[in-house]
Amino acid sequence: MNKTYVVNLLIITFFALSLQGQDVHFSSINANDMYLNPAKTAFTNTDFKVATAYRNQWQTVSTNGYNTTLLTGEARLLSSKKYRHSLGLGVGFVSDVAGTLNFGQRQMFVNLSYNKQIEKRNNHFISIGMQFANTYWSYDMTNADFGPQQSDWEGILLSDLSYNDVSLGIHWQIEPVDFQAISAGFAVFHLTQPGLTFMDELNIGQLRLKPRYYGYVNYLFPTSDASKIQLSASSSIQNDNYEILIGGDYIIDMSNTIFDQNDIGIGLYYRSNDAIILALKYQYNNVNVGLAYDINISGLSQVSNTYGGLEIYLSYGFNKFSYNKKIRTIPCPTF
Repeated sequence: MNKTYVVNLLIITFFALSLQGQDVHFSSINANDMYLNPAKTAFTNTDFKVATAYRNQWQTVSTNGYNTTLLTGEARLLSSKKYRHSLGLGVGFVSDVAGTLNFGQRQMFVNLSYNKQIEKRNNHFISIGMQFANTYWSYDMTNADFGPQQSDWEGILLSDLSYNDVSLGIHWQIEPVDFQAISAGFAVFHLTQPGLTFMDELNIGQLRLKPRYYGYVNYLFPTSDASKIQLSASSSIQNDNYEILIGGDYIIDMSNTIFDQNDIGIGLYYRSNDAIILALKYQYNNVNVGLAYDINISGLSQVSNTYGGLEIYLSYGFNKFSYNKKIRTIPCPTF
């Protein structure tokens, strides 16, 4: 076993170990609801919603950096005016890869949710949801360079990694007074704790993907007839890793009539020991577009020159079923 073999083995082992604390995260916590909590699937004002998000991070630190893409589609089904409840169905795809080897994960997931209005007067809702996911970790060795003395893998047999997973979530929301809304939610990911290894042939045993616990709270309130503020806080804990994100958006209503929604928002957030996030958001009726930028303030800032990540998202909701004209749509406190 030569030096190159040992180095390769250590690199792959490091990647496998790091999987215990790696989940995709976004700075726009109120824009990627369905991915962040399966209970918020189809928790919208429309029958259908499609969305996409893209995040580019650490370009100044590593070649190609991290490139994250999210695509989702969701539908509200079997709405009942009598029982004031509905079912939600969502499907999604996320890709998170980095470096010249495009090492990373690609995930397909399906969400199911049940939304129930507890109290009509205060628009009091609760929703529960479940996610079924298949995750595939891989890498592309065509760009690997191990020097002129290394012509092959010297017997290292590496396998791609694939596993199935189950997650659960709950979401609660109420409008205690007019034009105000409070919401909170909690989700647990990786309930099955799937086994992880890239080296089945070496029989080194499996690592277990630890559960990730995610919680959040939002408070939306008016500051004038044409403006409002949304305060948000979230926390994510996985193994020995944790993340806290707090901040808010100042939203200006530019609508000309009560039938249209034409809002622009400016946000400022702080992610613990990592970054300050600047956000810009725009909504016109059922179209949402947003931009977020991370300013790195961690110890890595000396290498990154404070450059963190750029994130953009776009969503569009639309109605299909005529009976929705008779049913009050589920209000959503998110911008």
